[in-house]
Amino acid sequence: MIMIWALLLMSVTVMGVVEYIRYSAEEGALAAAEFHALHLAESGLAVGLHPEARRGDKVLKQKIGTDSGFDVVINYEGARIPINLVTDERLMGAVVQLFERWGLNSDEATIAGESLADWVDRDETVRSNGAEKEFYETQGIFDLPRDSGFINVDEMLLVRGMGIVDRLKPDWREFFSVYGDGTIDLRTAFKETLIAISGASESDVENYIARRDGADGIPGTEDDQRISDSEAFRMLGLSGDRAAAMQGILTSDDDLRRITSTGYVGEKRAQIIVVARRGEDRSLTYLARMEE
Repeated sequence: MIMIWALLLMSVTVMGVVEYIRYSAEEGALAAAEFHALHLAESGLAVGLHPEARRGDKVLKQKIGTDSGFDVVINYEGARIPINLVTDERLMGAVVQLFERWGLNSDEATIAGESLADWVDRDETVRSNGAEKEFYETQGIFDLPRDSGFINVDEMLLVRGMGIVDRLKPDWREFFSVYGDGTIDLRTAFKETLIAISGASESDVENYIARRDGADGIPGTEDDQRISDSEAFRMLGLSGDRAAAMQGILTSDDDLRRITSTGYVGEKRAQIIVVARRGEDRSLTYLARMEE
């Protein structure tokens, strides 16, 4: 009887050791794949940051091995609304219009838009529908706003009215940037953003984007069309005073790039996002780096 119990105990022990080794091996393989994916993402980033790299270049998508490689997307930060410059009436108006398109009523959109402007301006004068320190103190939030702009887009959630935006449009962060220079990039801006900032009709914006993105309808590929600013304005129906008002804000000359490099090994993915500005001497100034 003792021998039988000893054999059972040994069997259980051996089985436990085997399972432990198997799990350890699987864990090690996953860790190795994750590290390799990150390494490939770094390699893709180096390609995307090369001064000769252009949106749609074949070298931005490379397969290395049977199930690994990297995929790089070059965009411009001007595709996003530069929220720290929302005191510009044109940008604030666009933000309010955008919020209304996402389902906020006029009052809710105006409160959120003006409160964003109050957060980034450098005075304590409250806009008619905005909010300054006194309002936030009643909400139990002290020492905010700093009147110096947002550090990151997540901080926008602290602003009066942004809770409704977050509920109705969970991916709102994709439409804003804390790094922009005050312009909206015609080459990469979203449809909703172009409609909100330009006041163009939805059909005109859709026609412009269809031509801009080429026959495949995918931005950042080889068949994308380069459209001059004057032609873009014509396609968007902008003329006269409206065109003059948009001259300084709608442009194709944004030099602030957002490089997204995704490395993959099997099902494992690693992503690195870099926001950088290239100078006339081709030097790079890094503004942000994020790993996901």
